[in-house]
Amino acid sequence: MATPTGRHRHDRLSALPDGILVRFLSHLGSVDAASTAALSHRWRHIHAAVPVVDLVDPESDQISSAIVAKNSESPFRTLRLGELWPPHDALHQAVATATAAGLQEFDVKLRHGDCSNRKLCPFRRHPDASADFDDSMRGSFTATPPHIFRCDTLRRLRLTNFQLDVPAGGVSMPSLEILSLTRIMATTDEAVQQLVSGCPNLADLTLEQCPSVADLVVASPRLESFAMICCHNAAHVVLHTQRLRTLRYKGGLPAGENFLMIADCTNVLAMTIDICESLVGKSAPAVVPITKLITRCASLTFLHLHLRPAMAYHSGAFTRVLRHHPHLRQLALKGLLKDDQTIRSVSTLLRNTPELDVLSLFPLRPQPAKPYYLGVDSDDDYDSEEEEEEDGGASDDNQGVRVPLSLWESNIECLHKLRKIKLHNYKGKPNERLLAKYLLSKATSLEQFFVTLPAKTTADRQLKLTNELKYWRANKRAIVSCTLL
Repeated sequence: MATPTGRHRHDRLSALPDGILVRFLSHLGSVDAASTAALSHRWRHIHAAVPVVDLVDPESDQISSAIVAKNSESPFRTLRLGELWPPHDALHQAVATATAAGLQEFDVKLRHGDCSNRKLCPFRRHPDASADFDDSMRGSFTATPPHIFRCDTLRRLRLTNFQLDVPAGGVSMPSLEILSLTRIMATTDEAVQQLVSGCPNLADLTLEQCPSVADLVVASPRLESFAMICCHNAAHVVLHTQRLRTLRYKGGLPAGENFLMIADCTNVLAMTIDICESLVGKSAPAVVPITKLITRCASLTFLHLHLRPAMAYHSGAFTRVLRHHPHLRQLALKGLLKDDQTIRSVSTLLRNTPELDVLSLFPLRPQPAKPYYLGVDSDDDYDSEEEEEEDGGASDDNQGVRVPLSLWESNIECLHKLRKIKLHNYKGKPNERLLAKYLLSKATSLEQFFVTLPAKTTADRQLKLTNELKYWRANKRAIVSCTLL
């Protein structure tokens, strides 16, 4: 059978119905989609029917051109922009046109120079760390387009680096299901509450670095996922929902047990707790608001704990909490591996997770303070690959790994049932190797041991670490895989 020529292959693609071609182009950026018009006469007008405008760093006239190019008879479903120094008039015009044409998704991430990179967290390690925008940043963000707040068809709204300016007419978005607000400057203290109150059918709400949020009530009975990340001024949050499934909190230790009130916690299956501040010197009562919150969610099957400075810090308090979670199947722990005492704390935490199926560990090492320039903020605890090269990552391979007798003799039930262990950002440092050896030597039913290594790990070192991990296995049939980040 003769091999089809290039033209025939092209014709077979062009022969597809318009609807199929439109769906194909919907997954491309708007610039790439528009460029297909040059392929042939068949493709000349296909891109005009694509219901998506997706632009990254567009030129000044590209937003208007993308809107004008749309077929007036076709729906306008999605507007996605990633932009530095946005042209305000073009953005507002695009929103007005899109909302009139049945817009369903508005996802715009703006960047305003260095102002967009500074994380709002008072527990960071540079002297200018703050929970709020400083005076030099106020008024520098683009105001939210007013048309968006009266759009009956909108289902997904994601705003990043905006000034939230709720119009006098209020908010009415009855179809909105997903709302994500990141780094929002609010013109009034009630702006975020007004926006949330105008969305009675929210199913997914994410608030990240929104310093104006203090008291918040979410009335939607359909809410299934809630995340509050570095909103450090928040004091009291009420969720009137009985359908919550996923909960994420990142911030400091709450001041009281009533910080987060949920109408019904019994359906929460997945929870992430990330405490920004150091727990050194904090008494056990200080972590009670967090432990009480975890306890109330008695149906948890997944729990992620990121505690500073060390992994499983205050392990005794959290161990008591885990007694109330017989359904827990997946546990993730993140933090510094300071010494073998930290590994003992991890083993203590595992004592009350007898039915654990998957264990994920994110060992970190302290990172020296870096110059705070141009507003660029790096992650708190992560050590850089440059530091790995400086302190000689391979030098530890010739040192033996001895598990302390008290740790070795501990009997932890879940280690005889675990099927999967995931160890992230593994560099083969002494405490990391001790943790890996302890787990591999005790996990008698282990099936898979996944390890991720720093991207700059050499092939020789990758092989050496893999062979060492395989040697420590209690179950020789367990698969050990080491991949680069």
